[in-house]
Amino acid sequence: MIIVCDLQCKGISHEEVNSGFLYGLSLAYPDDTIVFFAHSSHYQEIIESLKYKGIILKNLRHIPISFNADSMFSISGIVRYFCLIRRIFDQVLSFRSNTILFLSTSPIILYVLKQLKRINKYSNICCTFVLHGELEDIANITYQSPYVPSLSSPNNPVTQSMRDTIIRLIHHLDKIPLFIYERISKPFKLLSGRYSLLFKKYFRTKRMMMWRHSNQYKYISLSPHVTTNAKKYLDTKYLNFSTITMPIVFNKPTPPPTNKYIKFAVFGYGDSSQMQKMLTLLAKQHITKPYLIKIISMDSRGTEGFPNIQTYSSGKVLTREQMEKAAEDVDVFLNLYDDTRHSLGCSLSIFEVFSHVKPVLHLSNPGYNYFNKPNKPIGYKAKNLDEFVDKLCDMIENYELYKKEYKEISKNILAYRKEYNIANNLNKLRQSITFNYEYTNK
Repeated sequence: MIIVCDLQCKGISHEEVNSGFLYGLSLAYPDDTIVFFAHSSHYQEIIESLKYKGIILKNLRHIPISFNADSMFSISGIVRYFCLIRRIFDQVLSFRSNTILFLSTSPIILYVLKQLKRINKYSNICCTFVLHGELEDIANITYQSPYVPSLSSPNNPVTQSMRDTIIRLIHHLDKIPLFIYERISKPFKLLSGRYSLLFKKYFRTKRMMMWRHSNQYKYISLSPHVTTNAKKYLDTKYLNFSTITMPIVFNKPTPPPTNKYIKFAVFGYGDSSQMQKMLTLLAKQHITKPYLIKIISMDSRGTEGFPNIQTYSSGKVLTREQMEKAAEDVDVFLNLYDDTRHSLGCSLSIFEVFSHVKPVLHLSNPGYNYFNKPNKPIGYKAKNLDEFVDKLCDMIENYELYKKEYKEISKNILAYRKEYNIANNLNKLRQSITFNYEYTNK
């Protein structure tokens, strides 16, 4: 029996990488039942994602759990997670198992879990943790809040002066409820944020990884560049690091689109602030050919008022099927994460490039640079936004010429897919979650 758990994700959060891990485990341990502790909304998204790709995991059993990850950095949050993890531990022991794969983690989860393992009943439980963006905190020596994209939009009355706000509210009566809610909730959010900040400053990722560490704990990074960069801040050998390159289930390759003009897409979360800056620069260019930029994301902020933009969600979460459908006729994916991002994390967006077999135009950053190798490129790299926009314009004006390059890039992408495919990395997966026994093929 293989025990898997996610104590943070709801809905579409991490659904692609988590479905990849579950699919890989079903291949690595075909004769075992996989027990998955997860929020029902997250489990449903995983099932839908796999179903869309023609995969049904017959040996997967779901046990629903409830949690509020947003409030974990608080006394009440710690207590709730203590009770939740204790119940999971009890169920694991009832299965006569002692090994759990956690598909995500946090300093609070590590703290609570290690406290529980001080109880003799749970002392022999072994845990492997998949590392995501929380690992970025190990380089955050003097604590600073994580970067969150933000922008000041003239269409949002809450960001204006009182005089301008009143005038704007008269013309936008539908925004009055938002204005009232923001005004009433602002002091409560401020107090809650300061309270939570005290816990975030104390419960740090590195501190909790090192605290009471033993060989009963292992960690999985999702890219070789993450493991390499983590060595600057952590003893990765001591902490039992292993690397499994982002294990998403790739889509079946499809023929390239046959468009009359080039179509770009931002696929996934994106960065609204960077997008606004990029579109502002692009609007100043003299472009003679048509083009389209699709925002296949729930966040289309920063695109208002710019031409040749197509949005899909209006703030609502898109289903995986809706996102896939919108991407079908796209020529090139765009990514605007700069060089401050993804040194110690692996962005899922780069693997959407592999899954959809689409070239990418991206800003230079550690995550994308690792996968977009100069001798075998998967797209185009720009040093800054000016260079990014110049390349964008060139691709618009010379679409037919670039189509030839896209064919070669597609060949590179397909070759990488074989290397990264979880089905070809099952031994790594087994080794990363194995503690005191070796798996034997039957």
